[in-house]
Amino acid sequence: MTAEEIRKKKQQTGCGPRASFCGKWLGTRRQIAVKALFGLLYALFIVLGDFDRVLVQTGAQIAGRLAGWWLLAFLVLSVLFFALSRCRISKNAERQEKRAHRKYMYFVFAGICFLCWLPYFLIYFPGWVSNDSVWQLEQVCGWVEPSNHHPFFHTMIIKCFFMTGFRLFGTYTGAVATFVAAQMIFMACVYGLVIYDFYKKGVHGFWLAFGLLFYAGLPMNGLYATYMGKDTIFAGVLLLYVREIFLFPEKEKQEGGLAGEDHAPFLKKAWRRLSADKTYIRLTLYGFLVCVLRSNGILVYAGTAVCMIFAGLIHRQAQSPHFRKLLIGSAAVLGCYLIYHGPVLSAMHVTGPDTIEGLTMPTQHIISAYVNGGEFTEEELALLNQAVPMDNIASYYNPYYFDIVKEYIRAEGNQQVIADNKGAFFKAWLMIGLRNPVQYLDAEVRQTCGYWMFDIDEPVYEQYRMAENPFGLTVERKAFSYDFGLWMDDFLMKFQDFYNRVWSLGLTTWTVFACMAYALYRRRSCLPYVPYVMLFVSLLLATPVHAEFRYTYGMFVALPLLIGMAAARE
Repeated sequence: MTAEEIRKKKQQTGCGPRASFCGKWLGTRRQIAVKALFGLLYALFIVLGDFDRVLVQTGAQIAGRLAGWWLLAFLVLSVLFFALSRCRISKNAERQEKRAHRKYMYFVFAGICFLCWLPYFLIYFPGWVSNDSVWQLEQVCGWVEPSNHHPFFHTMIIKCFFMTGFRLFGTYTGAVATFVAAQMIFMACVYGLVIYDFYKKGVHGFWLAFGLLFYAGLPMNGLYATYMGKDTIFAGVLLLYVREIFLFPEKEKQEGGLAGEDHAPFLKKAWRRLSADKTYIRLTLYGFLVCVLRSNGILVYAGTAVCMIFAGLIHRQAQSPHFRKLLIGSAAVLGCYLIYHGPVLSAMHVTGPDTIEGLTMPTQHIISAYVNGGEFTEEELALLNQAVPMDNIASYYNPYYFDIVKEYIRAEGNQQVIADNKGAFFKAWLMIGLRNPVQYLDAEVRQTCGYWMFDIDEPVYEQYRMAENPFGLTVERKAFSYDFGLWMDDFLMKFQDFYNRVWSLGLTTWTVFACMAYALYRRRSCLPYVPYVMLFVSLLLATPVHAEFRYTYGMFVALPLLIGMAAARE
């Protein structure tokens, strides 16, 4: 073996040719650091998940448990990454060439998804209308003042299809069904596009079947496709946004290849240039939709944009055309978002959410310290009592569910005091936290544990119900017998019980982080995983419920794409 071959071998494995164990299992220093970092993250999840035990242990005992789980997580990641490196999803060039012109397969995949969801639509016709959806429909009809409590942009999407359906059918039921049908078509097109991407790349049919079964066969996807809520469309748009980030390096190479085609005809070069710019246009459009379709969407997009810009600077691409287009697109999204949330909503007389709506975690932190005997000064108590009577707060406090306290503050408190004295309340929250860090950590863990603990059982969907509404909407089965409808309900509940035994919200988070770790391990871009990391961070900052499937639905439906891209061969 020559010196050059030895050098390349060391770069790949981190060791010489004789040190095969070190190269295969431990890897390079960078790979060891990646596994150690994510192993520590998993160890923290496990130790903090049993927080009642943490509260009664000494510092040495906690450190010992943390070190033990850290070592175990490191070993598990080592085995997992070694296995993935040996049996990754293969791309067949010959198969890819044969599939290149079968564009009709996209409609086949999308059509299969739609047809598999059709029974849910017909049995639960016109769709799943929740209490939040009823409020949005009242805004659509002009019965209540427009509000951005639930994203007004999503309310306008509902209005577009709702009013179209009402004009066509003349009933509220037909109007709701029109929106639900349009949403089903949109989601089927999104999921079909993900499967079609794998199909075009020549991926083996087994993985295509897995993706199709995941999207078309899982009952939660069928029910959420018929759910009139912001979570479904947001999940689809976020998946499209992440897909563009995955395709971004390929478009960057295409753009770089255009520079040397001076001999090509002008129109041909212009068309290729436009084709390359389509990625930036879609990335900008999807980014804006991510921002306006959920209240935490701006955090997801802003965090991702910052990471993409930072990655460009790290790789010294500041002078490249694609980097400038990325900056322009990011600035356009943020500018349009500010204009939309400022002058546009003001001109439409849309009210924003109340003050307490966005203060879940600070409020839970302070109440946890108060209820659990934390240390407060007289000035801090006086300030807090101006906002809400603290003497009765303990009877309303639930460390896993914020809405009870929120409604109490709305009924008995004074939110205007908080709005007028933001600096004073922020200082009080900070100083109380410095004196009572354990109580703050207790509140944070209990309020968010369902999204990162391994074994919390939470209903994926409750038994289907039509929320009480002033529109006279009721379930009107359009196909199958009533007995079959009962069987369907029984089937859904049995599947939910089975799902909770083998999967959880926390396991979805663990899987996303594992895919991200493997991407770093293989020196691949981790940017496509950043939006879901930011989605997870937004839940740590502001979730009102400790475990809610719809809040992580966007992360769940991305698993075939994230796992497939992580495990695919270069």
